[in-house]
Amino acid sequence: MTLTPPSLEGLYDSPYAAELRKARPAPRFAPAMEADYLRAFLAENRTLVRLSYTLALLFIVARAAAAALGGRLPAYSRLDLLGVVASSLVLAWLAWSRSYERHYLPWARILIPVRNCLVAVQLVRVAAQGQLDVLMVLPLILVGPFYFLGLRYRSALLVVSLTAASMLGAAIAFHPPLTLVAPAGVFAILTTVTFAVGAREIEKRSRRSFLEGRLVAELAQHDVLTWTKNRRVFDEYLPRLWRQAGEDGRALAILLIDVDHFKPYNDRYGHQAGDAVLRKVAQTLQGCVRRPLDLLARYGGEEFTAILYDTDGSRARSTAEQMRKSIEALAIEHGGSRAAAVLTVSVGAAVIAPEGGRSPGGALQLADEALYRAKSQGRNRVEIMDEAEYRLLVTGVFSQELADTLKKGNA
Repeated sequence: MTLTPPSLEGLYDSPYAAELRKARPAPRFAPAMEADYLRAFLAENRTLVRLSYTLALLFIVARAAAAALGGRLPAYSRLDLLGVVASSLVLAWLAWSRSYERHYLPWARILIPVRNCLVAVQLVRVAAQGQLDVLMVLPLILVGPFYFLGLRYRSALLVVSLTAASMLGAAIAFHPPLTLVAPAGVFAILTTVTFAVGAREIEKRSRRSFLEGRLVAELAQHDVLTWTKNRRVFDEYLPRLWRQAGEDGRALAILLIDVDHFKPYNDRYGHQAGDAVLRKVAQTLQGCVRRPLDLLARYGGEEFTAILYDTDGSRARSTAEQMRKSIEALAIEHGGSRAAAVLTVSVGAAVIAPEGGRSPGGALQLADEALYRAKSQGRNRVEIMDEAEYRLLVTGVFSQELADTLKKGNA
């Protein structure tokens, strides 16, 4: 079954969608995204890298043992053999270690070219002495960097180019028969070009697959209309941040933001205009919620919510007022509103320190009560509640008082 790539329509704030829109993608992403891609690429190829180095070590040990037993290991080649074995051991250890994703590539960029060049020189030297069976290793050192060793295309191409240059230099130094050099050289060139082209296409597909996977993950976390975080993300994030605030001894502010008289707006101007307004409101609110641990999400319909970490009542009120004034400053005509001639929002906030018998659900309910108070007192306003009202909330006293107030307001 062929999966349909995710739609890019409207995803203008997604860096992954921006990359996918490019007619000619760059060979590298922006630094942060490139680092993320490399982590994913290395994790995906770890089993293959481990297997490659394990087999390479076994091959090197078997070859060295056979050469030593046969008395065909000249003294001046032992240093090269030691370099090959040592570099292979380090790379194999990195492939199997916990620090693989952090340290493998920096070391591989240095050790793989060194190892390949040493092997290339020894291949030519031994082949010049008549041991032609060693040439079976040639395809491995030309193909391996592209497919089996976890290198990106450019790094692999550099390794193979250095390997070929080492073989050429060794051919000049050791004077192997021309009947051996010519076919081996042609084979090496054709092999390199063929596998380089294939490796380039594989990396392009790998990068596109990475972008599509990350975009799907973003879509699962975002509201598709407003591109804020969705309700599911909010519901999962609030308990986690509540626990962290409790451990750190910090207070949280939960804001509920409701677009005033949104149904009359939809009825008067149409649903497309309503959708456009929600997108503009979300973008404006997001500009007020920028700290690393803070979160803005679409709570449902025309209602948004924000969590502000390490925030007292003064800061919560300041942020809420900034939101309210910013929306009013958009000057979006709203002929069906009883609160103002333009589109406005009401904001209810709860500021609670996670301690005692308090819960994130109770704090959210307190913010909801604050929002209803703001709406009952004329809308286009901010209401803040804190620990003092929390006690009334859990005893039910506050809720009954608010219900009476709302009933009077609707009379």
